[in-house]
Amino acid sequence: MKLTMVPAGVFLTLLTLLTINTAAAGINTAVEACIKKNAPESTVIQNIQLKSEGPMFEEDILYATVYWKQLSDGNSNLLAVFDEPEDISGSKLLFLEKKPKKEIYLSMPGFKVRRIKSSRISSSMYGMDFSYEDFQWLYNMLETVNHEQRSEVTLNGELMYVLAAVPVDAASSKYEEVVSYFEQKTCVIRKVEFYEKGQSLRKIMSADPEAVRKINGILVPHVFLMRDLKKDSETELTVTEVQVDPSIPNSVFDPMQLKEFSGIE
Repeated sequence: MKLTMVPAGVFLTLLTLLTINTAAAGINTAVEACIKKNAPESTVIQNIQLKSEGPMFEEDILYATVYWKQLSDGNSNLLAVFDEPEDISGSKLLFLEKKPKKEIYLSMPGFKVRRIKSSRISSSMYGMDFSYEDFQWLYNMLETVNHEQRSEVTLNGELMYVLAAVPVDAASSKYEEVVSYFEQKTCVIRKVEFYEKGQSLRKIMSADPEAVRKINGILVPHVFLMRDLKKDSETELTVTEVQVDPSIPNSVFDPMQLKEFSGIE
């Protein structure tokens, strides 16, 4: 797998983060509280594996450590550090939730830290089926959206809560809406649908119900599959290790220290 100068896109990890800040009209407060009970208080560290398959590329496997932290002002930051394969080892992606616009920084060995342009938001990372925008949707790092709760549906014999998120500014997003399905018994995420303009279903992300583990009292999905219907490809994300609410200093998310970051002692 060849590394390009501007790899675009990233991955998702803990999908329950989707509704951490959704205190919005149109969502039942009891449903929101049920979903939030499976979310961390403020921080997460995860080791993940990303494996892609499809007709456009050979099977690729990436490994990364992800650091996420919600700040006191409600915004959140995330850093992804890639360990394997060898040609991307040491690469880092930093997402900062700021107003009026988010900031995304890329650090690669041998190059200066550079800021990713907003025009790259819909591009994919290293051939994976996750984009910058997918990532921001899944971590609720797009605050300019309207949320609504829709009619319950049955999925694989289980009743689901259905929540939809629609961008306020249609021109700022590749998607017309993103629809999420949460199992009513556990309030754990089961499926996310990404619709492009004209209600065209582009991607489907599903969580394996057999790979849900209780960590620090919350239910954490450990295996996800993102399918790109247009490209006929898929990326499986496996959480190999997770820490819920560990101590993460704010300096981890400092762009000026990004190149030197080597982990938390």
